[in-house]
Amino acid sequence: MLEQTRLDYLQAMGITQWMPREPLPHAPQPRWLPQQAANHHSHQEVEQLAQSHHIPPVMAAELLAVGDAAEKVAEKLAAPATAQPAQTETAETQPQVPAGDAATTAEVIDLTPPRFELHFLPVGQRGLWVCSSQQQLDDMMRFAHRVMLGMGQPIEMMQAPLCFRWPFIESSHQDQSSAVASQALAAQWQHFRAQGVAYVIAFGDAARQWLPGCGAELTFQAADLESVMQSAVEKRRLWQALLAQDGRL
Repeated sequence: MLEQTRLDYLQAMGITQWMPREPLPHAPQPRWLPQQAANHHSHQEVEQLAQSHHIPPVMAAELLAVGDAAEKVAEKLAAPATAQPAQTETAETQPQVPAGDAATTAEVIDLTPPRFELHFLPVGQRGLWVCSSQQQLDDMMRFAHRVMLGMGQPIEMMQAPLCFRWPFIESSHQDQSSAVASQALAAQWQHFRAQGVAYVIAFGDAARQWLPGCGAELTFQAADLESVMQSAVEKRRLWQALLAQDGRL
């Protein structure tokens, strides 16, 4: 079997590749990975994260890798500057840092993790409905069920929901800042795109705030689901957006 074919099979099955970090007894001479591979997360850590957040193991490994990379950047930013030789310039000749640059620097080193959650519901062959709270999820599923019936789509095409929560793990040792959250959400969106998702219906402030930043174009968006369900105007706007995606307009 070709190596790339083997890797494709493993990725499709969600199997994280493993290599021993110490020689195994009575085993042939191993081909070791580079030294930095010793810092990779174990198979158990990847599986635990994947199960706790209901995501594929490959995506869990990417999240941990992103967190490690961002943590190294944070350590560099937080490290004290090395001693510099005495400067001979006077106060008049020393460069002044603009106030805007100082504010930007303060923003870059802000590693406070944002807290939000998004619930994804694949609807039909190409649609993805998203809400911003667990309380809205059941209502959104029932509403999507009625919409599919109205459009004549098979009910079995509505898949099980998937939850994306941030921070993805309660740990002070992982960088889970806004930049890392955006990268993780972008990886989640690319996973949906690979499954054939073409348009997004978004309800809630968190969905409207975070999804456009990861490359998702919102076909329809509203402040909350309840306002849409109680408004004939909003229902008509949603219906027309869905018909346009279905090629009926």
